[in-house]
Amino acid sequence: MAKSNTNLQAKLVKVFLIQIALISLVAIAGIYAAKATLEDVLVRAALEGEAQHFWDMRSEDPTFPLPNTMNLKAHMAELDDFSDLPTSLRDLGPGLQRAELAGQQPIVYVEDKGNRRLYLIFDEVKVSRLALVFGLLPLGLVLIVLYLLAWFAYRQSHKAVSPIMKLSRAVNEVDFREGNFPQLDLDDLRNIPDDEVSSLVRALDEFTNRLEQFVERERNFTRDVSHELRTPIAVIRGALELVERKYGDLAVTEMNRMYRTLMDMESLIETLLLLAREQIEALPLREVTVNDLIAAELDNLRMIHHDKPITVNVEESGILVVLAAERVLPILIGNLLRNAFNYTLRGNITVSIRSDGFSVADSGIGMDREQVQKVFKPFYRADDKQQATGYGIGMTIVKRLCNRYEWNLRLSSKMGEGTEVSVHFPKAQFRSR
Repeated sequence: MAKSNTNLQAKLVKVFLIQIALISLVAIAGIYAAKATLEDVLVRAALEGEAQHFWDMRSEDPTFPLPNTMNLKAHMAELDDFSDLPTSLRDLGPGLQRAELAGQQPIVYVEDKGNRRLYLIFDEVKVSRLALVFGLLPLGLVLIVLYLLAWFAYRQSHKAVSPIMKLSRAVNEVDFREGNFPQLDLDDLRNIPDDEVSSLVRALDEFTNRLEQFVERERNFTRDVSHELRTPIAVIRGALELVERKYGDLAVTEMNRMYRTLMDMESLIETLLLLAREQIEALPLREVTVNDLIAAELDNLRMIHHDKPITVNVEESGILVVLAAERVLPILIGNLLRNAFNYTLRGNITVSIRSDGFSVADSGIGMDREQVQKVFKPFYRADDKQQATGYGIGMTIVKRLCNRYEWNLRLSSKMGEGTEVSVHFPKAQFRSR
């Protein structure tokens, strides 16, 4: 089974990665914001201050030299004569801008004073290197610390939820449908000093203990009752045979009715014994021919229901073989066919054997939408007038057997027109005659 990406560990990893991504995005945004602030605010203010300082000093001393430092150069020209300026500076107007100089694009601040124009050229490359050393490196260290803190938070969170994940895996590995309660091993989690986990473990222990006791009581009851009922049924069968030999044809109708009921009870007991088995592996698997089982069951039902005007049609183009427990398919097929006979007073029953399964369709009383939704509930009968025999658990048994062996069951019905039930065997073999 593929692991879902919605488990706690996946969520923690996702949150950690989101944290790292957000921290990185914030850092990148901060770098660009710092760069924009440095260029548009700080550099502008510094150059404006530098220009004002130059004009003040030049007004006091006409021979005051132009700025010429490692990061700042200057040019000056008359407003009507730019011949002494580099070509790229001649077309620049007042303000902060960039110009092409010596293969670079430094920041140039231009300001007019009287009939003169001052050009301050700021070498930002050298300043950027200083910013890298004194700005970006500390920022990088801060990012590393933030990453380590995020990783530490992830590890602590993982450690905190690790018992929950262990508990989830332990529960997920147990197939509760088959009653494998001893497989739920929680010993490793009992000594964990975690109140939430301890509460869950105690609740699961109590739940599994009560559920195991309930299932065991159900199995014992079903098994014991089924065994105990076999004796009176055997006595009843023997008595019926004596009555049949004594009275012969004088009580054929009554005898058929009693035999029919007795057959239903025997099938029910066999089914209960089967379902009382603890595990599906308790019954050996073998290749079972569905065609033969259907033919044998139809022979019995034709004899029992010979007083009903029912026509039975069997449509088959090959032999359907299914790997299953030998006693399971007769119970499944028997319940479906008996339902068709019991709920069809007159008309047709069609059994279709296909390459992947079979279907039983009758022209009986049928069911409406509400009845179809209830048909798999125990002791529910679609015949409100009790014209049909049975105990109301046949379809419940069929549904349980199909679920247990992972067979697909489908039912469709229409009131007054009949019902069709089909069973699909995913791993069936179909052989030509």
